[in-house]
Amino acid sequence: MDAKAAQLDRDVAQAAATWGRAVRALWRGGAAGLAELQGEEGGPDGALSNPLAPFRRVSSRATYERLVRPEVGLGAELGLLSTVTPAAPDPHAVALARWVQYLTLERVLFSDRVRIAEAWHAPTASVEPSGGGRPGPAEGALRASATGRESARDALLGLLGASRQEVRRAYAEQLVDAAGPIVEAARIEADRRQEATRLLGVEPDATPLELPCDPPVAALEVAARLLEQTAPLLEPSRRWDEALGRAVARDATEGWPARPNARWVEVLFREGGLAEGLVLDLGQLPRALGASSFARALGRFGAALSDACMPRTAPFALTRSPFDVRRARRAALFAALPADPVFCVKHLGLGRARARDQARVVARALLLTLRLDAAQLRLTQGHRVGLPGNPLLMGRREGGEHFEEETRRALGIPLPAELVGVVPALDAGVSVHLLGALLAACDRYALVQRFDEDWFRNPRAVEAIREDDGVFRATPGLLGTAMLPTAVTGAELDEGFERLMADLSDLG
Repeated sequence: MDAKAAQLDRDVAQAAATWGRAVRALWRGGAAGLAELQGEEGGPDGALSNPLAPFRRVSSRATYERLVRPEVGLGAELGLLSTVTPAAPDPHAVALARWVQYLTLERVLFSDRVRIAEAWHAPTASVEPSGGGRPGPAEGALRASATGRESARDALLGLLGASRQEVRRAYAEQLVDAAGPIVEAARIEADRRQEATRLLGVEPDATPLELPCDPPVAALEVAARLLEQTAPLLEPSRRWDEALGRAVARDATEGWPARPNARWVEVLFREGGLAEGLVLDLGQLPRALGASSFARALGRFGAALSDACMPRTAPFALTRSPFDVRRARRAALFAALPADPVFCVKHLGLGRARARDQARVVARALLLTLRLDAAQLRLTQGHRVGLPGNPLLMGRREGGEHFEEETRRALGIPLPAELVGVVPALDAGVSVHLLGALLAACDRYALVQRFDEDWFRNPRAVEAIREDDGVFRATPGLLGTAMLPTAVTGAELDEGFERLMADLSDLG
């Protein structure tokens, strides 16, 4: 790697880290949250600036073109044939091009990101549950106490976290009422993203950056199989908010602490030494809305473990990608532990029968999330297999009908058309969650076969995981994973799907 490429790689790493912090701040606090973060990092107090503006060298069309279309010489310009065989693409240049493409689009679309975040955080009317009565402590904690008014984000958290059915229904109605500005902002962003991608010069037949699967249609095919073959496991629902709420696993209550925190996660894996000697950044862990919140916290641990184990001497762009399936599969591996009866016995202290019952509840909740991931993939990329396009890019009536049909397939009951692009969000890169979960099913099978069912406590399994994440290689390691951020194959997804179905069958 020459000096120029090395510097470009360092700039990409810094830009990616800066952008990641900005996105998290936008989601938590909107534009005000990002302005606060930028003030803490040395920016002007109260001012809001594009986080990627200082990184134009790695977020510009000029740099992207130099990476994907290196100079071919005067002969080619004059139409003369060359006798020199073109060199094979440089893997580092290809990886850098992916990052520059991603960062360029995010820099250009920053104002659209802010518009969406502001729509999520804008105050709306307070919730008044039908039937009277005051919300309980959990509901009250979700209110925007400073203004007495709540945002769409508050409504979504209330819908998922409230303990009383009438309160959840009131939050669902509020979310629909507040969704209009979010939908409009999402439609603008989707349209501008499509145009910006075209202007950047991305080849139409290239593997989509946000769908790292070769061929891309393999991911859509497995999504369709997932929706079809797991449909019998869906519980019937009378209302869409009831169906959506099942993804929280609110009934799997035994063995958890009051809330997920870093200390709890650390103690869980101390016996096997999984995080020994590592500094893990778990970020802000989710609120305790149900068992799925603890699954998400464990997923954060898996992602952070993957990051911490990566070789520091290898080029950033060759070990990470903008839509990182490698990171997603580690997150999914650990997020699935609460759906494992052995984990429930060993770490939650449940009896075998109760552990199996609770694991089944969590597994069905995680499956519902996967089904929504499959619907998101079909909504954003389904045009590749003859489905209608992204509903945010369609007419409102046609897009709403398409959205309702796909969410009906996923949940058994359609989400309101008013929530197109709201729940679920139709962001770029939604595919990595589904792909990561399927690959993690293969990893879990390999770990159980090599180290037994309690692999998460086995120091030898810990060594295998950390070695796979810490050794820079382009060929499979102990768990059969390759470290270069290349596209997932259809064969890998097929195997993962079969492993997933076997796990669901074992739970009954």
